Amino acid sequence: MRNPALFTGDGVKEAFSNLYYRGNCNVMAIQDAVEDSNTGEELATKLNSLKLFSKFTVDRETSEYARLITIDCFGNRHYLRAEK
Repeated sequence: MRNPALFTGDGVKEAFSNLYYRGNCNVMAIQDAVEDSNTGEELATKLNSLKLFSKFTVDRETSEYARLITIDCFGNRHYLRAEK
């Protein structure tokens, strides 16, 4: 997969650094997980193995992209979209 993008439920783009706290993870580990994945389920599994604030589940998957969803502790929805 390639070209990952993180955004809120309202469509506002976010930085990948919003997913973790200080040294628990890094942006390169997230990008590596995206590049090493072929399906949405595989991407969710790889991201969930990192030390991120919340867990991802597959929201939608088409032949062109996969979209994952996570809900933070305040109930806000965040989406990660990656092209196939």
